[in-house]
Amino acid sequence: MTLPIMTALPGERRGYVDGPDGQLHYRSMGEGPAVVLVHQAPWSSIQFRHALPLIARAGFRAIAIDLPAHGMSDPPTTPSIEAYAQATAALIEALDVAPAIVLGHRGGGLAAGKLAADRPELVRALILDNAPFMSAEDRAARIGRFPDNQEIAPDGRHISDRWEWVKRVGDKDWSDETVHIGVVSYFLHGPWKEHGHSVIPLFDFEAEVPRISAPTLIIGSRTDAVFPSAARLREARPDWNYAELPGGPGMVLDRITEWWVPVATFLNSVAKTAQSETIDGNTA
Repeated sequence: MTLPIMTALPGERRGYVDGPDGQLHYRSMGEGPAVVLVHQAPWSSIQFRHALPLIARAGFRAIAIDLPAHGMSDPPTTPSIEAYAQATAALIEALDVAPAIVLGHRGGGLAAGKLAADRPELVRALILDNAPFMSAEDRAARIGRFPDNQEIAPDGRHISDRWEWVKRVGDKDWSDETVHIGVVSYFLHGPWKEHGHSVIPLFDFEAEVPRISAPTLIIGSRTDAVFPSAARLREARPDWNYAELPGGPGMVLDRITEWWVPVATFLNSVAKTAQSETIDGNTA
């Protein structure tokens, strides 16, 4: 069954909350403990369209945010990982779902990690799905690597050019449908969203990782370009859980069944721990 691409999924609700820099759009599905999903650049909440139903069926409320300048959210005054973390905090507080389990994919993992470090009362647990964990030298080398080009060609070749670029640098496992969503999303967002790529090397995640107290799962996908980051994160935080996936950055899009296995295991573990703490607290 082919799911709707740019419209709401069956059983999904969408809405807006006020964030630090304007309106924040989100998608929500299911009831139960909140799982907040933070996408990578230059995507949006649509990145989790296959994950939302699985999380909802597992007994959680899945909430996927459109980060500022992505999807249908307003742009930030100053793009930064800090601004994305603050926006995610605003969503959690506005929906009154704290403490939430927060899952961040790639650059979204940096925002999720920054949120967990700064606002531990909002984050019950953290999932870092291929979050880039780079040295200062690696970050410097990445600056300017993803230039933005929103110029519209009169013959429409900007669409095919972007398609070819995504096929060249994206996940080799991406379906044509996923590439289509990525290309359409890119031009719908406008130039603001490429700041999501440009702010990643400006953020020092090494300084934040020691500050994170929430139970955390590291996910590393073997054919993702940032896969070495998973090993570096494990070395920095050997107390964290770790799972390795066989594909690349698009597993949440096109290999959802495999992606879901470690995520479901971790979510259930966190839920059981929270339930046990509640019972012990009531008993006391």
